[in-house]
Amino acid sequence: MYILKILTIFLLISSLNISIANTQSIELRESLKNTKAFYKEGKLKEAINETFKAIKLSKIDFGQEHYYTATLIENLGIIQYESLMYKDAEISFQEVLSIRKKILKEDHTDIAEALNFIALSNRKLQQYDTALNYHNEALLIMSRAIAKSNPRAINEKNRKGAIFRASAMHTKALIEIKNKNIDYAIGLLKTSSKIFYNSLGKDKNQLIETYKELITQALNTNDIELANTTKKKLNKLYKSI
Repeated sequence: MYILKILTIFLLISSLNISIANTQSIELRESLKNTKAFYKEGKLKEAINETFKAIKLSKIDFGQEHYYTATLIENLGIIQYESLMYKDAEISFQEVLSIRKKILKEDHTDIAEALNFIALSNRKLQQYDTALNYHNEALLIMSRAIAKSNPRAINEKNRKGAIFRASAMHTKALIEIKNKNIDYAIGLLKTSSKIFYNSLGKDKNQLIETYKELITQALNTNDIELANTTKKKLNKLYKSI
């Protein structure tokens, strides 16, 4: 499952001087707890409903165009994405992008993150060319952000940039598959999976998706050795999760 940014909101509420008598703030804390609990339990429909409530309360406490309101909307998009509600997820991520572009510097990595989520949603909708455009925009922002980074911050930005690059490669591979360039697609999927393997944290969803597509294309080209090797990697990954 994708990682929700619930902790960020909890820290924000704890750090701000919000009166405990503020009904909305109390309700927001409770809504965040419920969202996290439902999400961990895999109750995505309930998590979506609770996130809508949290967004409404955040707009009251912090405003429509606030960093943390955008983060909650991003959480909503992630849950919608996992619920296979890809069009709804794209709409949520587009709203996140709109807010972040207004309140953050143009090369902020959170803008690139929103762009990458939009790309992934479009990929699921089989709008591969559109997805690749968003991937490329995200990568351009990451390249500028990395160039401006101090040494302490550059490692995490490089890791995130690598993940976005691997995501773009996966999308490009699907375009090549559509165009019957299977060998080239397999090469992209191999590289993508290696980058994901070395760069992803606890959330292995994108690596799993890449392995599955690589197995499919290996079988389509009768490359049984590649298919079996990738299946072993996938099974090992499942056991480690």
